[in-house]
Amino acid sequence: MHIGVLEDDPDQQTFIEHCLVAQGYTVSSFARASELRRAMQQTLFDFLIIDWRLPDGCGMDVVEHLRQNDGWKGPILFITASQGEDDVVQALEQGADDFLAKPLRPKELTARVNALGRRLGQGAEPTAMVLAAPYSLDSDRRQIHIMESSAELTEREFRLASLLFSRVGELLTRAHLLELVWGIKGDLSTRTVDTHISRLRRKLELDGRHGLRLKSVYQSGYRLETCSPNE
Repeated sequence: MHIGVLEDDPDQQTFIEHCLVAQGYTVSSFARASELRRAMQQTLFDFLIIDWRLPDGCGMDVVEHLRQNDGWKGPILFITASQGEDDVVQALEQGADDFLAKPLRPKELTARVNALGRRLGQGAEPTAMVLAAPYSLDSDRRQIHIMESSAELTEREFRLASLLFSRVGELLTRAHLLELVWGIKGDLSTRTVDTHISRLRRKLELDGRHGLRLKSVYQSGYRLETCSPNE
């Protein structure tokens, strides 16, 4: 299932993407309502997650326009920092199928998306999702496969790996990883990220032999990057 996320906060975007990619969903994120509208002219989305406060409008208006003018029938999960009953009612009356208040919690977010998808006849694909050959992700079993072999990963290692695979070529700082994967403040002094990265590099053979290398960037963080095999 392809999910479109309309959220202007980069950290929230990354958080939502990480949670959903780990469940096997395909995610495209947008910071402005106009960007989502343009994308929907060329891309078929199955599900939308829309934030209330946007730099070029109100998420509530976006939902109403999608339902009344565009005739969009897919599920919409509405998110906002407000938890008032009137806001919940308004969101649902405007066309949202469900409502989720911030701060978002990983398990609740994925549970709401899974449940709403099932209720409307959609959901994450149960089969393994190809990440970057020869790697594939099985969200049901929480495993990552290398060709025919499956790597034995802890839940934390799986979450970290799925985030890295969803951000191939991007530098991810230790602070960012701590906040997204461990849910703790990024300024905490700890070697846990380095330890988990080392384990993933070994377990998933991310040393270049399969065309991907998990590289340490001095005093910055880590980047999963493509390379020629055995380079």
